[in-house]
This record gives sequence, C-alpha cells and structure tokens, in this order.
Amino acid sequence: MTVASSSGSTAPVVIPGIVSGINTSSVIQALLTGYQAPITSLENQQSTIKANASDYGAINTALQALLTSAQSLSTTSDWNLMTASSSDTSVASVSSQAGAQSGSANFTVDQLAQGNVLASKAGVSSTGSIVTTASSLLVATGGAGIGFSALQAGGGLELGSHTIDVTQSSSAATVTGSSTLPTTTAITSGANDTLDLNVGGTAYALTLAATSGSGDTPASLVAAINAAATSAGAGVTASLTQTGALELSTNEQGSAASLSITGGDALSSLGLTSGQSGTGTDAVVTVDGTKTTLSAINPGQSVSLAAPTGSITATVASSVGATGSLVTEGTASADVVSTGSGSLADVVSNINNSGLALTASSVEDAQGQYLLQVSANNTGLSGSASVDSSAFSSGSLGGMSQITSAQNALVTVGGTGGYQLSSSTNVFNNILSGTAVTVASPGSTTVNVARDSAGEGNAVATLVGQANAVLNEIQSFAGYNASTKTSGPLVGSSVLDGIQQQILSLFATTGGTSGYGNALDAGISLTKTGTLSFDQTTFESAFTSSPSSVIGLFAAGGSFTPSSSSYTGAVSYVYGSENTQAGSYDVKISQSAAQATATGSTLSAGTVTTGETLSIGEGGASASYTTSAGESLAAIADGLNSQFASQGLAMSASVINGGTQLELASSAYGSAASFTVSSTGSGTGTTGLGGSTAGATTTYTGQDVEGTINGVTATGVGQILTAPSSDSTLSGLSLMVTATGISSSTDLGSFAYSPGVAEKLQTLADTASNASNGTVTTTINGLTAQASTFTSKIANLETIENQQQALLQNEFNTMETQLGSLKAESSQITSAIAGLG
Repeated sequence: MTVASSSGSTAPVVIPGIVSGINTSSVIQALLTGYQAPITSLENQQSTIKANASDYGAINTALQALLTSAQSLSTTSDWNLMTASSSDTSVASVSSQAGAQSGSANFTVDQLAQGNVLASKAGVSSTGSIVTTASSLLVATGGAGIGFSALQAGGGLELGSHTIDVTQSSSAATVTGSSTLPTTTAITSGANDTLDLNVGGTAYALTLAATSGSGDTPASLVAAINAAATSAGAGVTASLTQTGALELSTNEQGSAASLSITGGDALSSLGLTSGQSGTGTDAVVTVDGTKTTLSAINPGQSVSLAAPTGSITATVASSVGATGSLVTEGTASADVVSTGSGSLADVVSNINNSGLALTASSVEDAQGQYLLQVSANNTGLSGSASVDSSAFSSGSLGGMSQITSAQNALVTVGGTGGYQLSSSTNVFNNILSGTAVTVASPGSTTVNVARDSAGEGNAVATLVGQANAVLNEIQSFAGYNASTKTSGPLVGSSVLDGIQQQILSLFATTGGTSGYGNALDAGISLTKTGTLSFDQTTFESAFTSSPSSVIGLFAAGGSFTPSSSSYTGAVSYVYGSENTQAGSYDVKISQSAAQATATGSTLSAGTVTTGETLSIGEGGASASYTTSAGESLAAIADGLNSQFASQGLAMSASVINGGTQLELASSAYGSAASFTVSSTGSGTGTTGLGGSTAGATTTYTGQDVEGTINGVTATGVGQILTAPSSDSTLSGLSLMVTATGISSSTDLGSFAYSPGVAEKLQTLADTASNASNGTVTTTINGLTAQASTFTSKIANLETIENQQQALLQNEFNTMETQLGSLKAESSQITSAIAGLG
C-alpha cells in the first residue's frame, strides 16, 4: 500500500492492494459469501410469499366481481327488466323503466300538444306607434290549465308578479249507474222512455227518443239522454265511466249544484235508482295567498278573484277539462306590466321582461303593418299564454285574437267506449305504469310491455362469466397444467379448492323455489374443463315460457304452508340476507298489522241530515269536503276520495255495514300510518267522523304486526315482520304478514326459505372475499404479515454482514499500513547499507 502523507491532522489516504498487490475487495466479498447466502434465501422466500399474496389478490378481485353480479339477481325484485314496443312507431314511440307494468294497451292519438299564439286584430305603421293608453296590462301563463280562458286585472292590482293557485278543483253534482250498460238497450215509447230529475231544486221530466232498429248502444243512449236534457233545458250532461256505467253530471259546478233522480220508467234500463243524489264541490282559488271560494260555477262565467290588493277577473272555460272540472287544481303565473310610453316597442319589451314563459314580438304583415304577437314558450293548457285584450280593444291594435289555440295532447285508450287521457306535452306516463309513451302523429297503435328475456339473459351471462373468471383464476394459480406438466404456485390450497367445488356444485344442484332440477334447465351446464357454459337461447326460451320458474332458480324466495286454510297466502317472502340459512320456520303472530282507521256514526238511512265540513290531514297534505243535508254516505265517500286523490292523501273513504257507516282508512299499515280528522259539526245526523266535539282534531294511527319467526321475537313495521340480524340462522329474514283480525298468539303456519343460485353465489363470494373475515382475504392478510416478518430477519443478517465487512476492511487496511511501513524501513536500510560502501 502506498501511504501519501498530508500536512496537519488530515488522515492518510489508503488505496487498497497497492502495497500488497492483493485485490482486497474481491477477497472480502469472497469471505462474506457465507453471510450473504441466508439473506438471499430469506429474500427469495419473502418474494414467493408476496407473489402468492398477489395471486390470491387477483382471485379476490374476481370474487368481488362475482359478488356484485350475484347481488343483482339474488332477489325477485331484481328481475324487473322490461321491454316495450309500439305497433306503429310513426304514431307513438315507447320506453320502459325497470319494474314497469306489463301488458298491452291500444289507443288512438286524437291530437298533439301545442302552445298557443295570440296576435292583434290590426297593426300600426311602426313599432314606435302608440297602441294603448292603459298604464299597465296583465299577462299570464297557465290560465287555461286551471280552467280560465281569460284573465284581466281588476282595480287596485299591483304591478309585478302574481300567483294564482287552485287548491281545490270544482266538481259537478253527479250520479252514477250501478252497472255497465248492456251492448244494446231498447228504448220503447211509453214503456221505458222517461227519466225524472231534480237539478238545482228544479224538476225536469226527460223523454228519450224511442230506439230504431235493434237498440241503442251505450254511446247512442248517452246521446239520446243529452238530446232530451238539452231540449228540456235541464243543465245536465250524460257520459260513460271507464267501466261503461252511465254517469249524469250537472253543467253547473260547486256546492250550489245539486242533482237527484226522482223517478221515471227508464231507470232500470239505465242502471239508475230513484233517490240517487249528488252535490258539487266548490273550487278554492288563491291569488297571492288570498282565498276565494267559488260555489256556483258555470261555463263561460266571469268570476272575481280577490288579491291582497285589488282583484283579478277570470273567465271560466266554456267546457270541462280532462279531469271533469271547470276549475282545476294547479297554478298559473301572472304579471301586471307597465306599458311604458304605450308604444308597440315598449309593450313588447315590457312583456318580455316579465319573466313569464312567453315571448312577445312585433311582426310585420304583408301590408307592412306591425302586429303584436304573443306566443307561449311551452305546450299544453298549463303553458298557455294570455294577454288582457281590453288594454288594446279601443286602440289601433283592435284587441287580440287567438291564432293558434293551446291544447294538450289527447289519447283515447281502449277504442270505442274507452277513456281519454290528457298531457300538456306529447309524453304520457299513465297509459301503462313505468312506460313513457311519446306521441308523434294522430292515428292508432298498440303498446306492448313484456319481460325482457334478452336483458335478463345478458345479466345471467354476466353472472356465469364472472363465475368462470373465478374458476379460471383458481385454475391458473392452483391447478395442474397437463400440457406443461406444471402446477400453479397455489396448488394444494384448501381454500381455493373449496371455492372451486362450491361454485360448480351450486350450478349442478337444485336452487331456489323453481322446481327445476338444476341450472341446466336455464341453459347453464358444466364443461369437461371444469368451467361453465351458458346457452342464452335456452335461457330465453325457458324464461319466456315460465318467468317465475327461472327467477325462482336464481333468486331467494320461499313457500308458505298455512296451519289452516283461513291463512292461505297470509305470509310471503320479503328479504333474506346472505347469511340467512335455508330451512322451514314457524310463524306466529300476536297482533295483526292494521291501517289507521276512523269509523263514523251509524246512520240507518245511509244519509246525513246535518251538513258539516270535514278536514283531513295526512303526511303533510290536507283535504276538506263539505257535506249537505240529505247527501248519501256513498256520495260523501266519492267526494272525499276525489279530494284525497287531488290533494295527494294516501288514504280512502268507503261505506261499510250495509251503507250505514262511513269509514276512512290510510293506505299504509303500521304505527307510521296516521291521519287527523276535524269537523265543523257533531252529533246526530252528521257523519260522526269528527267525534263528539265540533272543531276538535282527532288523530288515528295504525298498528304494526307483532310476532315471532322460528320462536325468535321479530320486529314489526307495518305488515313486515323481521327477525334480528344477530340470529345466526334467520339473520334478518323478513316476511310480509297480511293476516287480519288477530290479537292473541296464533300459529299461522311455516315458511320454507330457499336462497337460490344467485343468493348462494353471493354468500359464497362474500364469505371468501369480504374485507373483515373473508377466507381469501384472511389468507392474503396472513401471507402479508408473514412476508413482513422476513424484513426484520433480513435486516438483522445484513447488519451482521456489514459489521463483518467493516471488520475485514479494517484488518486489510491495517495489513497494508504495516506492509507499507516495513517497505519504507527496508528502503531506508538498503539506502544506509549502500552508504556504507
């Protein structure tokens, strides 16, 4: 070694092997080989363990995908794909949501929706011409939608926006026949051609025209009654209900309207009974919160609607709307705008600045005159535009004319004798529930909505594909390759072998409540290579033939065996968790679920003798109905139901005990179902629904079901009985119990639960892959933990190796230093000897 000295205290720089000529680095590395071998061994083991954990991770990912796919098919409600078609797409197109109502409906498109356009009757030479001396005018949208053909500002109505709300629709006094009219009814002069009515306190005797030929059809019979009523000036109109029964309604609407059947020899032929009567319902209208009640409403009539300051004069439509009301629940928006200078330009600008959904413009006609035009931005009656024409009637514009009328789209469902539906747009969502029908042109078509066998087949194909993905991953990492005669790194894993066998056995054994032998009946078979094959054609054929059988194969469900015939169908499946065990479980209840119910007084004649106003509240909504002396309980029930429907109350009214009592009931069951009732009247002759104290409010609440499943106390919510999730066998099993009238412990029978193929796959995949205690997840965590223990062992051995390397390096450095010193001394001695000579 050569040692280069430096001044001061700087350490000498030592270059290994220079003195001795030995490659000390190689020697040291050779000496350390024994220390490196165990480190390399541990690193190789750690790498293998990490690779195994990664392989299990790939399988876990595939299991999670299988879990998701299985969850989408594990309950009967998941099998809700529907497909829709129209026999004539030029008339209407259709699209269905999952869970849409299946069936078909034929209908005729009578008209399409359109917006209205108004234009002045005359024009002016320029847009700067003065067209009105009025300081303001009222414009509005949606007036036709609530039953008003025109709106004008009354005295004192402030500039700015105003809201007109119809909170209660008007209705006519109505009586309805008890049965559907026959296909033909013969009317014979002097035998069955008279109908006696009392309309608004005036008696009328109608004489129907005698039948010519084989008899009157229901439609021609309605026409005959209307002709006789018009001739007599009776003020009633006949029509047919959706069920084909005859219905008579007064032309006047509101509580002032009354109608009763007083006699006639045609009653039996018409399905009517002497004594039937009805009273109309008032319209309730508010302008900016100020209420006006309209109790006598006639077509074309002008009515005054009070506002906080001033009023609005509204003209009632000349005919009833699609709901049968002259004044219909809904909202219109109005704005009193300044006319500015009174010029056409100012009027157009200020109308457009109102913010309403309409557009004003000055349009030049062929004669070079400028007209005022106002167009609705939206279609339908609810979007109709209106302008107070009186502001222009004495000016150069000469008032306003309707160029295009606002109209709703109308369809007649069911052909002759069917019923008509209305929509402010060209889309109908109420022909078949869950299906949107978009009409495009007048004409007839048939809409069909059916289960989507192809869509469900695709979902099952995905399930099979995910199951195969798991099987392929297991084969790749834990199987034996006969071609290469090699095994996967995870071969022999009992966890993976178990998963593989369970997946294959689930498809090979009976599942669910289908009655099928196995999944082969639904197109799924096992292959010789240990995977699954899916024949979608076979599946779709089976699904089309028997949807319930195929669904029962995959989805969880069960069957109920009643303890007696009186409980047949009283228990049905709602939900089972992935941990709910297959088995038969006894169901006992001690309390039936009940609706919230209010029952009125018994009135032997079935009519009230004292009028009252009933106010009912439910779920944040409210409705009211005013009865009148002599009104039947049946008519009151009809009136209440109409109000419940229009105001959104989830409840109904009915007549019980042979027509002598009125009953109100919530639609829902259980303690969460409740409503309130108050009345302005009480005592003898009233409905009795308001209790014994007028003005007092009474709350009625339902009852939850109570009982046990398999001897385990379950929780009742409405009609749903749910076992505790903590029970290892039932694990949240939920059943619907519809048995009524039970108040003591009663054994209803046994429910046999079967999870189905998809539910079993869901359980299998979750048991293997869930993050907390899945068998594959636990294996991964164990391998990861094991791999981490090698890190500290490797670090310890590397520390020892580094220490030994430092020791050897020091020893070789010392040797080189000593050799350097000896070499220096030798040189000195040699020089000294040479000097002696």
